[in-house]
Amino acid sequence: MNDRIDIGIDGGGSGCRVVVSMQGRAARAEGGPANVVTDPAAAEAAIRETLLEALGAFGLGLDDLEHARIVAGLAGCRLPGVADAFAMRLPFLAYVVDDSVTALEGAFGGGHGTLVNLGTGSFFIRKDARGVTHHGGWGFVLGDEGSAAWLGREALRELTRMEDGRMPVHTDDPLRDALRDAINGQHPSEFAMHAAPDDFAALAPVIFNRRTPWAMLLQRHVQTCVEQGLSGVGHPNGTPWALTGGMGLALADRLSGQVTAGLQAPQGSALDGALAMARALP
Repeated sequence: MNDRIDIGIDGGGSGCRVVVSMQGRAARAEGGPANVVTDPAAAEAAIRETLLEALGAFGLGLDDLEHARIVAGLAGCRLPGVADAFAMRLPFLAYVVDDSVTALEGAFGGGHGTLVNLGTGSFFIRKDARGVTHHGGWGFVLGDEGSAAWLGREALRELTRMEDGRMPVHTDDPLRDALRDAINGQHPSEFAMHAAPDDFAALAPVIFNRRTPWAMLLQRHVQTCVEQGLSGVGHPNGTPWALTGGMGLALADRLSGQVTAGLQAPQGSALDGALAMARALP
């Protein structure tokens, strides 16, 4: 086959997405979870099946990909060795990178800018004349500052101090009872014993849906993380940046004026970025 085939892949714990571009047309498909860290075999199967669905729109199969340009942006591939190991599992040749790289590419159409992603986890990434600077994205245990999981954990940490009598301030705040209800009346330590990052992240809306003093203080902690993250990757005030992720969208209208200078909607998604990177390959 002489027609050029460009393919972008986006994947993570919530699912995978594929776009195949050929002959001026594009076909997209969505599939199941593709967590390359916790279950690489299942991730490979999900990506393969989703890719086959998208290829089907052109009457193609995996055997037709010998000369295709494929870029896959997958969550967790910033961890040492993960991208190379997963690339070896795939039944086709692909350039595998962390999804933060493809998200940055999509957000600014390949141009310069800073991307802040606050979802269950978080990362800060910037592209400028120096290259790409990337902070965070190391997971819930060691970081993810400003993320939904981080916020839920911080709230329960303070709730634990209240239960001990070590933090008398905010003990009468209605958020205290709301958080207790959200963890089904368990002691915070009991909840934390078996909770995954998604469980902590589920507490973030409980906090953001309230304007009580304690809730507002916790929300300001998230804004501080954003400010520190922007500074950490060398973002100049007032230059273009984008905020993505569920927590990011919730925070956007609560940021101070100085921080929001230069804030813009992303031009495209991580899947768009992966496809653009594939098209740029020789």
